[in-house]
Amino acid sequence: MGYKYLIALFFMELFAATEASAQADSAAVAKRDSIYKQMELEGVTVEGRTAIQKDDHTAYMPTQRQVDAANSGMRLLSNLMIPKLLVNLADHSVKNADGSAPAIYIDNRKANATEADRLRPKDILRVEYYDRQSKKFPGEQSVVNFITRKYDRGGYVDVRTSTNVHPLACAGEYAVQAGFDTKKLNITLLGGSGFNDEDGGGTSSTERVGLTTPFTKTTMALEGIDKMRAYLGMVQATYRTDKTTVYANVGLNWQETPTSRYRTAVAYTPEVYPASEATTATTSRYATPSAAFFFETKPDSGQTLRLNATYTHGNNAYSRTYAEGSLPTVVQDTKEKTDFAELSAYYSIDMKHSNSFSAEVTGVYYGTRTDYVGTMAAWQVIDGGGVLVFPQYIQTFSKKITLTVCPGLFWEVYNIEGYGKTSRVVGRPSVRANYKMGNNSSLLAFWCLGTSSPEMSYYNNTEQRVNQYTVKRGNPSLKMEKLHYFNLAYNLSAKNINLSLIGQAALNTDVMKASYSIEGNDLVETYISDGSLFKGVAGVAASWALLGNSLQLMGQLLYNWQKTTGQYATANNRLEYALSANYYLGNFSFTAQYTPKTKYYDGMALWHEGPHQYFFLASWHHKGLFVEVGCQRMFDGALKNRQWFDYGVYAIDKTTTINNWGSSAWVRLSYSFDFGRKKVERTKMDVQKGSSGIMKI
Repeated sequence: MGYKYLIALFFMELFAATEASAQADSAAVAKRDSIYKQMELEGVTVEGRTAIQKDDHTAYMPTQRQVDAANSGMRLLSNLMIPKLLVNLADHSVKNADGSAPAIYIDNRKANATEADRLRPKDILRVEYYDRQSKKFPGEQSVVNFITRKYDRGGYVDVRTSTNVHPLACAGEYAVQAGFDTKKLNITLLGGSGFNDEDGGGTSSTERVGLTTPFTKTTMALEGIDKMRAYLGMVQATYRTDKTTVYANVGLNWQETPTSRYRTAVAYTPEVYPASEATTATTSRYATPSAAFFFETKPDSGQTLRLNATYTHGNNAYSRTYAEGSLPTVVQDTKEKTDFAELSAYYSIDMKHSNSFSAEVTGVYYGTRTDYVGTMAAWQVIDGGGVLVFPQYIQTFSKKITLTVCPGLFWEVYNIEGYGKTSRVVGRPSVRANYKMGNNSSLLAFWCLGTSSPEMSYYNNTEQRVNQYTVKRGNPSLKMEKLHYFNLAYNLSAKNINLSLIGQAALNTDVMKASYSIEGNDLVETYISDGSLFKGVAGVAASWALLGNSLQLMGQLLYNWQKTTGQYATANNRLEYALSANYYLGNFSFTAQYTPKTKYYDGMALWHEGPHQYFFLASWHHKGLFVEVGCQRMFDGALKNRQWFDYGVYAIDKTTTINNWGSSAWVRLSYSFDFGRKKVERTKMDVQKGSSGIMKI
């Protein structure tokens, strides 16, 4: 009970400090961060606070200490300690308190976490966090928007390395980027590579199969090797005037797995097949060229026009061979080509009576051509697309209450060769109310209706053999999941405390689930639409700055619940928490983060259990040089993730062991310098990644 007492004590002290801090909100921040004591934000002068609440988001301005203690955009985001966000310090991914991932934007342009991570912290003016749908980003449930500095001359060079030292040299990332500014034009170049070598590990499992002669299969991992290589390149151009921004990039992302081979010991009870060794060997290659275009202008005061276009092509290959003793070898050899294009237009206007209107229209096209050969041959062609329309009307009353109504619509059509065309029009409405209770606090209420989109790896009409008794089959008849989402929140941004009270609930109907049945001598694995999923989260998240901003603390304490109906009905309630701390001392900074063991039901009829995670990082900076030493789970062994469920005719309980990302340590180095600048530097980079619909087995 000791850790629960400490967590409760932390939040009790935090609430007590909140009362005093809110009254002293206009006081200056610590002298060492005095350059941020007074800031201009869209015409509003703010003194003493680095988190400013707006009608639909909170803007966070980094202090000099937070900037110096980071060498990437996502590390700076972690240093900001936004209460509802948690950044994984090993891979620099980010998630909301409810476990979902926020959409990432840079200067109002849609990006991704990888691109944001490549930003230099000194180029980031502020970070806007939207914990709801907003006027600026309709259709997004939550958004992290990085606002960057703009320059008219000079340039920079930035070199970064990240190498695992325990296990020694098992993973690494290396990148160099350079930006050049001349008057209104910026050119940025980026190149990089990465690798990951997993030696050992693998998956051990117990499976119960209800064929004519039922049996239990036990698999024990013996040895494994998994090598991944990644390469990327990008060129980007940005043209800016006082009112207009034009951006374009072209890039190539290449990822391959030249070797992935795992050996296991296999036994059956009763011995329907002889005990033996099995080897699974896979190779893959994903080549993804891409291009993007972004245009934003303000034709008049209170008006914004935005156009965005992206295109990604995928040329992918995936091969798998499964050999078990003297049984026939199962082979899959897949070639896939994909195309994805998206075009969106956005317009907003502020009107005369504390009201405004905005509209966004997005068109999407996707297509896949897949050829499966080997033990079972198949040809798959899927084309689809859709149009999303998000008109919004926003009305503000007494400068305190803002109401937003969005009668959104989604039209989607897709065609699966050999199955036929599916077309549907569904509503995507939302209603939002925000009440500003003062200059630093607000209350939010939000509801929206949504639907899922077809993932082609599930909706296809192909069939592939997994082993001597299992066949995996897609299901083109799957329904779209319907989603009702509710969000109620209170946010407070005081001088040295940021506090959020969280209340969220969701109802999913026609939930996609895994399903197993017996056909002759085969166990058939497929997917069905069935039942509902209720889930919710309630709790508190807060960050607290102490000792003249030298010490930062953050905590999340959440109660989660889940319940499913229909086939495989189950329930799961759990208490979760997360703790983080930053300490700054001269040119040094120290960071710690802890999240406990997790257990959850994914809605697709599978339980998951993962170990606790903790990180320790120490960094040192001097001018453009940054050195970081970090480790995770140093007092534990390999990382083990467990998955299990009983489907009736089939039950699975498997544990996957990953040695590299269990107990590990790394060193990250970066060096950045400017040339020809009057003051500081520049921004961004991107190579977009495509997606694949290959049905992997």
